[in-house]
Amino acid sequence: MEIHPRYFLEIAFNGTPYRGWQLQPDAPSVQAEVEKALRFALHQQRVVVVGCGRTDTGVHASSYWLHFDAPTTEPLGERLVSSLNALLPESIAVKRILSVADDAHARFSATERGYVYRIIRHKNPFQVDLAHELRPPLDVEAMNAACACLIGQQDFSSFQRTGSDNRTSICDVRHARWEATAEGYTFTIRADRYLRNMVRAIVGTCMVIGRGQKPPEHMKAVLDARDRSAAGRSAPARGLYLDHVVYPFIPARP
Repeated sequence: MEIHPRYFLEIAFNGTPYRGWQLQPDAPSVQAEVEKALRFALHQQRVVVVGCGRTDTGVHASSYWLHFDAPTTEPLGERLVSSLNALLPESIAVKRILSVADDAHARFSATERGYVYRIIRHKNPFQVDLAHELRPPLDVEAMNAACACLIGQQDFSSFQRTGSDNRTSICDVRHARWEATAEGYTFTIRADRYLRNMVRAIVGTCMVIGRGQKPPEHMKAVLDARDRSAAGRSAPARGLYLDHVVYPFIPARP
């Protein structure tokens, strides 16, 4: 029986040029670029990778994990990382490679995922497509009061993309908080899983509250409605980053 050792790759990417992580028939994707680089580096006609989840067009990742089964038993390490970084476009970087158990799965073994949403207050040519520009000030205290009701295991169907066919809309949100920064605002959220468009819909609803158009209690009303039309407009993709993914077999970086 042929042995194909499994590896996890951690990558980071600027999602601006891509139609998301996942393969697309007629559009560029991060997955297509990674698979192409792996085929060349490993001298294979076909290499299939499995990512830790989908990302929408224009969404970025500072830490994204994928797995693949190597065609050789020879250990793979920093040499492959260097080769891939030389082959991949500037918008994608490989951070590290780890040998894992054969049943480790980039998507299904994850126990938590964290996202960051970045807002800047002023036009910045060095942040084009890397943050959402919003000049009116936001009330951070009001937005954090609103986010308190998001914590816990509950139905988030009000924040999922219309027409989604998720098997369940129950998610366990463990952290959701806004902070003022020198450039603007940052929202961080951690949960066991997410619905499609969920984070951007939550951010959009928070901005309605932060601008004083709705009180903090509005968030609970939206959550209870279980109706996408009750939530605010989705925030633009350019401000959203997948920030971390937690696995029980990968120690957290300091």
